[in-house]
Amino acid sequence: MENKSKKIKAIIVVVVLIMTNIITFTVATTGSFLLGNKLIVNVDSSETAAGVRKLLALKGQISSEYYKNVDNTTLFDGAIKGMFDSLGDPYSAYFTSEEFSKYMEMATGVYEGIGVVVTEDAQGYTYVVASQKGTPADAAGIKTGDKIIKVDGEDVSTIGSDLVVSKVKGPANTPVKITIARGDEIIEMDLVRQTIETNTVDSRVIGDKGYIQISEFADKTATDFKTQLNALLEQNITGLVIDLRSNPGGGVNQAVEIADRLLGDTMVVYTVDREGHKTEYKSDATEQLNLPMVVLVDGGSASSAEILAGALKDTGAAQLVGTKTFGKGIVQEVIGLTDGGGFKVTNSEYFTPNGINIQGTGLEPNVVIEATDYMKNNAFTDEEDVQLQKALEILGTTN
Repeated sequence: MENKSKKIKAIIVVVVLIMTNIITFTVATTGSFLLGNKLIVNVDSSETAAGVRKLLALKGQISSEYYKNVDNTTLFDGAIKGMFDSLGDPYSAYFTSEEFSKYMEMATGVYEGIGVVVTEDAQGYTYVVASQKGTPADAAGIKTGDKIIKVDGEDVSTIGSDLVVSKVKGPANTPVKITIARGDEIIEMDLVRQTIETNTVDSRVIGDKGYIQISEFADKTATDFKTQLNALLEQNITGLVIDLRSNPGGGVNQAVEIADRLLGDTMVVYTVDREGHKTEYKSDATEQLNLPMVVLVDGGSASSAEILAGALKDTGAAQLVGTKTFGKGIVQEVIGLTDGGGFKVTNSEYFTPNGINIQGTGLEPNVVIEATDYMKNNAFTDEEDVQLQKALEILGTTN
């Protein structure tokens, strides 16, 4: 009996040790361990521990005392959104699974909505960066700088751009009423959502010069750009105009890939994080366009559009013509979560080859020329486009 008892005790000790090791390993490697409805969390400081306790205590108070039923998911999503909002950075945000799905649609260039790219200021006001070409927003005349204040009659003035986008987007062929503020003028617009399949690259020959317009940087933009550039080269063009006006940006890798086609062995852009770590993006000597180039820019040229324009300007490969660009010189990392949600967070600043960070300032063109009032309010021809005509003049055309 004594030997049997000792064996049982030994087995119990071994099991306890194994369980302890499993728990220790789980907490150490994942930061948490779930036992029933109890969670052991490994935190980085006593302040974090106090914050988690406070969050759970307040969640309990709301659950027990609020006059309406609120599900846990809604409460925790709201708490997480608040954490991102506290950064005061309009480009960092948390998305629920539904919101993240819609956000990622934008990156592919196919989604349902009105075709407008927006940003927000420190107060949460949503401003238009650009209307995408050929979309309901473009047809309605929504312009860079317009402030979206209502969607379907609901005041959305300061709720932030991500929530505004979620309200504007919806199934194709459904109506949506957008109210914008343009200076002192309040304008109401009735639009019908469409499936937006963004054709991001358009090109043609003007005289003996090539013209390529990039409306944004989506998944296939670089591939389409190179295909259309090759088609222009087959027509023996003697110069190239790249139109980045009202281009709100998109994938940085797409802008770098286009720069790699145009430039030789050189720096395209580099990023620096808060620890001072530098990441360089370079073009190689495999291909280079040996033609004079001019890049058209304006206040709607942002982010990746500024990366491409900045690289071409700093390396001396092209002159910039138009007006000062938007000024978005920070980079976001987008990360998906296991529940289908996700987040984006600003993790670095980017710099042009000459070390210029344009955050909040924008790129200054080599030749400043404003769009005419007629261009701002009407569809216009190449002949009426004073910025394009200046670019052609610089390239030496007689058109």
